[in-house]
Amino acid sequence: MEGVLLSLLGGERALRVSRPRMELADLDARTRYLQLNSIERSTAKGYVTGAWDYMNFCLSHSLSLDPTPQTLSRYIAYTSQFISSGGKYLTGARHFLGDLYPDFDKNRSHPLVQATIAGARKIRADPVKRKLPLRQSHLDAFLWMAHRSGKYDDWLFAVIISCCFYACHRSGELVWKNQKDLQDWRKVIKRGSLRFSDGRAAYQLPYHKADRFYRGTEILFTCQDIADPVALLQEYVSRRDVLHGGKTALFIREDGTLPTRSWFDKKFFSLLDRRFGGHSGRAGGATFYASLGVTEDVIQALGRWSSQAWKDYIRDNPTIRAELQLAALRLRLQRP
Repeated sequence: MEGVLLSLLGGERALRVSRPRMELADLDARTRYLQLNSIERSTAKGYVTGAWDYMNFCLSHSLSLDPTPQTLSRYIAYTSQFISSGGKYLTGARHFLGDLYPDFDKNRSHPLVQATIAGARKIRADPVKRKLPLRQSHLDAFLWMAHRSGKYDDWLFAVIISCCFYACHRSGELVWKNQKDLQDWRKVIKRGSLRFSDGRAAYQLPYHKADRFYRGTEILFTCQDIADPVALLQEYVSRRDVLHGGKTALFIREDGTLPTRSWFDKKFFSLLDRRFGGHSGRAGGATFYASLGVTEDVIQALGRWSSQAWKDYIRDNPTIRAELQLAALRLRLQRP
């Protein structure tokens, strides 16, 4: 059969290619490496937690790891006494055990398992705790603090929080993770991508959660009444270029390092309490645009959401949104 195929494809000369042969052991190692990198390293760490929890349950109860509907239901029933995330932990278990047990997805979707998950949620009835959204008044307060101190890093933070708000950024898109093994230079916004044109500012976001293959997205800012991101970026970049010249990253601290999550949190919580968090800027931006009557598809595009999950970020009662929209309208009518 191989001879027939070779003849049809042009003979043995057709096999003479420049790519070298690999040992199968090396090829298998390369395959495992690519499979491990199919998801974010931070996501993989979360999956490890779920996988370990499921395996510890099975071992401590002398059960096989085989995820039968009965075993999965027992796992949910057991974990529901302690945590509300047992159903989510199954995603981690499936990631690591799916190859060994091809029926994992089928069994997890079994009516018996789904009924147990639904019952656990109903019995626990844990309230969803979400961080409060930022308001424009918070942006103004951070900007006032930067003007008052005159410090470069305070100005940098005011710029970052303004960009988070108006571009509906995840804070992790603008600052580095604390853990060095999770830091990825490919995700850093580059200074060379920033440009100003026609009263707008724009830079290239190399990666976001819905962009798995690093195609990148252009983030465009228009002028705003409060904490205007266009003016802030212009002022910031003039200071940044004096200190750091041709360094690659756009957002750089005064000491030349990239801003990290711990640095961000220290600045953030110097003014706000723990009712707010890293996603408050993203939630605030979505709520702000909703209050202005921006259509749902535009808000989804602004925040680069790949699903309707963005609606979870709209925290306000519709009456409050109407009030904000009317206040913005009155402000525009009062201008000369």
